[in-house]
Amino acid sequence: MFLFHLRPNLAGQPTYVGNLLTPEECKAIISSGERDLKFGPGRTDDERVHDNIRKSEIGWLSPEGEYRWLFDRIKDCINAVNSDWFRYNLIGFEGIQFTKYSGRGAQSDFYASHTDLKSTEIGTIRKLSFSVQLSDPETYDGGGVLLYESLSASATMSKTLGSITFFPSYTIHEVLPVTRGVRYSLVGWAHGPAFV
Repeated sequence: MFLFHLRPNLAGQPTYVGNLLTPEECKAIISSGERDLKFGPGRTDDERVHDNIRKSEIGWLSPEGEYRWLFDRIKDCINAVNSDWFRYNLIGFEGIQFTKYSGRGAQSDFYASHTDLKSTEIGTIRKLSFSVQLSDPETYDGGGVLLYESLSASATMSKTLGSITFFPSYTIHEVLPVTRGVRYSLVGWAHGPAFV
């Protein structure tokens, strides 16, 4: 059973589920990710590395094998939240990205303002973005995720350990520099026909 923390249901407003993963599950995912994944630099929409826009390390989880349970749990959560909150026409979600933002002083990892909206080869678009908080917020500084509701208003994504935040993929958002420690997260995107 999921615990939903909902604001008044306004179209396009972000929401989150506070207990998608237990602290033990978060620790296990971080450990296996660090041990087993092949990391590369985070890329932007043009599939290139731009250190002035995005600095992070990423790897991709496979739905086969040890992470099958995680894909199933996220799928069930997407379906529940979408049914109750967004009501988008969704047909699936693309992988799960394991993301690592490290604090390195002046070279701290970050991701400048961007959206996740992107077309796919099969004619769908990213419609619903999600981010899972794997790191205990006491283990790092900075790294807040700002979701911009307008040019002058923003909300900070939940740092609750094991929580999952959902927001429309057209939402402008950014990851502030991590100044100490490491922030681990899982991110992904649910797809569907273009908004009309």
